Amino acid sequence: MKRKTEESQYIHSRLNNEMLNYRVYVPGKLEKASVRLALFLAGGFAGLLFYGGLFLSEGEPTTATYAANTIAFIAIGGLAARLFMPVYISRCLEKRRRKLKAQFKEMLASLSASISSGSNVQKAFEDALSDLRLQYEDHDFIIIEMQEILNGVAQNINFEVMVKDFGERSDNEDIVCFADVFEVCYRKGGDLRSVIQKTYHAINEKMAVTDEIETKLTSNKMQHNVMSIMPIVVVAMLKFTNDTFADNFATPVGVLVNTIAIGIFIASYRYGLKICDIRV
Repeated sequence: MKRKTEESQYIHSRLNNEMLNYRVYVPGKLEKASVRLALFLAGGFAGLLFYGGLFLSEGEPTTATYAANTIAFIAIGGLAARLFMPVYISRCLEKRRRKLKAQFKEMLASLSASISSGSNVQKAFEDALSDLRLQYEDHDFIIIEMQEILNGVAQNINFEVMVKDFGERSDNEDIVCFADVFEVCYRKGGDLRSVIQKTYHAINEKMAVTDEIETKLTSNKMQHNVMSIMPIVVVAMLKFTNDTFADNFATPVGVLVNTIAIGIFIASYRYGLKICDIRV
């Protein structure tokens, strides 16, 4: 069987520089270890809450009880780290996409203003980079991408090729469409000023609609987060305040019901994420 080839976080550009692949997010070693540890501990304590206290003898823990607690902590903790790490990575990717899109919008605004004043394409890109340096740091996405485009042009690589390369890595529909239209207009002498202005206004409108949707979904996302935590809180309160309820958890029926409930909880949480994920 052929193994699925994983995409790299960095792709070699036309200048053979390692440029960011915006479709992939790979956490750093410290970040990954910290997130996995947090998920493992949270899952482990949830495992103890639902599966702890098995094999008691007259209400007292036995060696089997400690062994079962350890197994539950490690098993549920490991499962939590495995299941929820992709959720963390997905949120980091979405955050990066939004940041790139906002920066790209500012780039189009600078390009439009420069071209409208009569500058040619290269001068417009140079002026846009100068304007963007006033807003962003050298490590920001758009500064790196603009500098790469201008470096490519300085080495006799066509503008449309460099912009196309950026679009292919961006994982953003608006940037890809802009790169395609830019390529056609630049080669055949189209109205770049009109293209850039229309793209800028389209992205502006889409971001406004997205912000409005996000505002209306804020309460729903908050409810989703609260409802995801409440079952654990309720079970913890009942288990620590009612001995009979806690004893029922240690029975075979209790273990079976807990397992089914955890499965429903995980499925509901992931389905809730999909419901709240509305894209324009």
